[in-house]
Amino acid sequence: QTNGQFCFSFGSGQLGHPVDVAVSANNHLVIVDNSHHCIYTYTLDGHYVGKFASYGTGRGQLSNPLSLATDLCGFIIVADTSNHRVSIFDKDGNCVHCFGSKGSGIGQFQY
Repeated sequence: QTNGQFCFSFGSGQLGHPVDVAVSANNHLVIVDNSHHCIYTYTLDGHYVGKFASYGTGRGQLSNPLSLATDLCGFIIVADTSNHRVSIFDKDGNCVHCFGSKGSGIGQFQY
């Protein structure tokens, strides 16, 4: 227990613009980096595990991601803002599903 006191920092020089964080089903910190267009993973005590995704419009690529969530099955769900979609990755960083497109219709997103 920290009683609200600073514990430690990590990712110095590695993270560009981290905008959201969650804890995965396998107890890793999962961080979405908006300026690097990727997802970083760390252990709970701040040790680097890896990264996945890159800038682009293809499956498994991200463009200005702004938020993420994790579920109990180990999936990482990312709001891929400039691609106007949601991308879902497994715990190993493989894109397993994407949905959405730009627009105002059903299943479409406006940024």
